[in-house]
Amino acid sequence: MKLKTKFLCLIAMLLAVSLGANLLWTMGNKHAQMENELRVQAHALAQQMDAVWEFMVANQDRLAQVAFTEDGVYQGLHCAIAGRIIGQSFTMQSDYTTRFVNFNPRNVAGEPDDYEAAALSAFHDDGSRTDYYGFTDYNGEQVFRYVAPMTIEEACLQCHGEPVGELDVTGTPKEGWKMGDIGGAISIIMPLDVYQASERDSIVQDVLFFAIMLAVCLVAVYVALTHLVTRPLSKIQAGVEQVSGGNLNVQLTYSESSQEMSTLMTEFNGMAHELADVYANLEDEVADRTARLQEANEVLERQRRQLEAVNAQLVDENQYKSDFLSMVSHELRTPLTSIVAFADLLNKHVVPASEKEAKALAGIEANSQALMLMINDILEMSRLDAGRVKLSLEVVDIGDVVGMVRATVGPLAAKEHLAFTAEVAPDVPLVRADFDKLVHVLQNLCGNAVKFTPDGGEVRLEATYHPTSRNGSAENDGDASGEVWLAVTDTGIGIAPEDQKRIFEKFAQVDSSSTRRYNGTGLGLAIVREYVELHGGAVNVESAPGRGSTFTVRIPVAGPAQEETPSPEAGSIEHDSQEERE
Repeated sequence: MKLKTKFLCLIAMLLAVSLGANLLWTMGNKHAQMENELRVQAHALAQQMDAVWEFMVANQDRLAQVAFTEDGVYQGLHCAIAGRIIGQSFTMQSDYTTRFVNFNPRNVAGEPDDYEAAALSAFHDDGSRTDYYGFTDYNGEQVFRYVAPMTIEEACLQCHGEPVGELDVTGTPKEGWKMGDIGGAISIIMPLDVYQASERDSIVQDVLFFAIMLAVCLVAVYVALTHLVTRPLSKIQAGVEQVSGGNLNVQLTYSESSQEMSTLMTEFNGMAHELADVYANLEDEVADRTARLQEANEVLERQRRQLEAVNAQLVDENQYKSDFLSMVSHELRTPLTSIVAFADLLNKHVVPASEKEAKALAGIEANSQALMLMINDILEMSRLDAGRVKLSLEVVDIGDVVGMVRATVGPLAAKEHLAFTAEVAPDVPLVRADFDKLVHVLQNLCGNAVKFTPDGGEVRLEATYHPTSRNGSAENDGDASGEVWLAVTDTGIGIAPEDQKRIFEKFAQVDSSSTRRYNGTGLGLAIVREYVELHGGAVNVESAPGRGSTFTVRIPVAGPAQEETPSPEAGSIEHDSQEERE
């Protein structure tokens, strides 16, 4: 779209928005002005009617002197009759309707309608209110209604004062009103035909004038933009097209539209001159840059070969490390297995001669078991680094996994005087996972929780289901979706926020000093993370120092996104891992 077309669209949009805003503002302003004029007129009319009423009240005594017949019957003209007659006469001679209303009028003509009843209620609720007005419908047409209160004065008390029920001069029971009470209201109804027509004419005139002035301004802006912007830009565009065609000697003439355009054309001419100079020496520059590029490519090739050699060396060293760890672990496991077996035989078949000997046997068994776990962790981590650990996927019941963990960790927690509980929610489905590795994950987490929780504390294992599909859980693993969350919570020493990011790294421990209280290789949580990520899940921790920790493992119900069929080698590794745990 051309710039001129965009300006036209923008001007049209501004014109429409401005006209709409002006129309809304004018309508609101004129409506408020009409309402104010009607209120002023109605207020003046109400004051005139009230003045007539006050005149009748002031001269009520003089009228009463000739208001009785020889028989004592009152036939005078009191204020209420005079006011009602004047209001009816005014209504008949104009388009306005004037009434005197009250909640309990002496004449049925004074019964208020709904609007007048609302006004009387407002006057009774707020004695300081001087009027009640608004636009409403009356007999099928829209009108302006104005209601003003009538306050009881001293001259009114002789007919409407106390005592209540006493007959006044007209033979009507008194209402028992007091000075300042609301004795009724003057209701004025004003038709809006003339005012609305005047309002519409005024709105049309104002909007039309505003539209003409706005259109003139926008046309002036458009002409100015055309002269100051689009026309000079067209010249610059023509110059750019010539440069694109190979004519580098183009020079634009000076523009009188604006200083900015003149500067832009000067810069364009300078750019064209520089391009001509650059093009003249382009072949030399290309040859020089080509030679530099060739040298750079040779340097990059040498660096690539060096990186390949370093990478191959690193691969060899990593393989050597993994092989060394595997060999050392295997060589250490053989004598250590014998030590564990002999220690177990001594505990079962030999009665210690003294308490010191019993503690020594217990220490041999505990430390050999701990050393066996460390060696197994090192061996397993070396296999994970080598990528030789595969999942043996099957349909797993989380209840069986938790039951096996409970049987292993429960006695350990009882020995440390800890309360250990394990719960599985009833809606937890079957999952597609590696049974042994899930058991290893939970045993590791629960073992850590027991190790880092002081006597009298609590360790809790919970399994819950978190669906992600609309229909919730599924009946079988083929239709299942969502995740199973395995949470291990303890009341132990907790972990500081700055340490929570590195506890899942290899050989990482919160306390790595030589005098640390809790022993270990620092591989347990690293193996947990690797196993969980092999399942396509994740593990996180929430903890604070002195407030315990919660480790949450999220395992997909459907298993890893890309399942791999275990090779014979992987199967042997799984078998070896199972033997190591046994």
